[in-house]
Amino acid sequence: MCFAYLDFYSLYEIFYYLNQHFKQLIQYEINIHINLNSIPSRKFLTFCFQINQYIKTSQNYCLSIVANDKYRLNLILEDDLFKDTFSKLKSLSLSTVDAGTIHSLIFNKTIKLYQRLERLNLLHKISEKHEGSNDIDYLCSSLISSKMKSLKYLRLNFESYWCGCERGWDARPNYVELEFNQLIVGNRSLSNLETLIIGNIPHNHDNDTTTKISFKIFNEKLLPCLPKLKNLIINAIHFDQKQYSRQNIIYISPSTIERNSNIPLNLKLIKIWIDDKYAPDDVKTMRKFLRNFFMNNNSSDTTTIKIFYINNKNILKRKLRDFN
Repeated sequence: MCFAYLDFYSLYEIFYYLNQHFKQLIQYEINIHINLNSIPSRKFLTFCFQINQYIKTSQNYCLSIVANDKYRLNLILEDDLFKDTFSKLKSLSLSTVDAGTIHSLIFNKTIKLYQRLERLNLLHKISEKHEGSNDIDYLCSSLISSKMKSLKYLRLNFESYWCGCERGWDARPNYVELEFNQLIVGNRSLSNLETLIIGNIPHNHDNDTTTKISFKIFNEKLLPCLPKLKNLIINAIHFDQKQYSRQNIIYISPSTIERNSNIPLNLKLIKIWIDDKYAPDDVKTMRKFLRNFFMNNNSSDTTTIKIFYINNKNILKRKLRDFN
């Protein structure tokens, strides 16, 4: 139980050579969680050699890596000495790594992370390498596809590219709009994802996010590719002003929204935040629309939705007239 509170570098450094008893306990540890940021530079290569030898002696292990340094990540994943061991990654959490680098690592034809990776966390300071590139869209479209054979958990959280010029953030929006332009809806795009998180998860009343998606893209491009989705968290979603203005959305029945009827929704958890640019009355209308959309399009047994929040309001405990 104590070992669960330590990443594997700390565990190895403190206990492995302490005595034979601890050494044996660690050798039976199959959940190897390595935070590359915690390893001092002077010990990094030495530890890589040590962990490489350790893993080779263990036939059954679950390897998880946290990194915010693409150079360290490249070293252990692409170096011939380590790539065979670290290509068996099950979980990867990344910060301060550009989207293009992430794509090249995951879809590298040699290490083939796309075949084994089960969890991918893109935490913060994930952006494009160059202004105007399509790296984020290309990465997202590739992750939401049948290429990711084992991926069950995906968190997408991006930041807008900042060129560092005089105008700074005034040069472009301070958020990333997910569009999935490279995603081709069809059998090749069917994903095994069970949990999808878009944007950051707000704490308290803080709803600030740098990643957004429109309801149109979400419904027409994303949902048809997620037949196994159970948990959905989005911060934030917005509506096209022409099609989903408050005047129009009142008259749109969510049950008439076109979606692939061959892929029923079986969601158990839904948490959605509506973009905070709307007036309170508009938010109220959109909240009612989203509630009805998911209730009408989920499986016939609506009790499958156990948790349903929109803007931190529990939808399942609120009567329909509260939305009128």
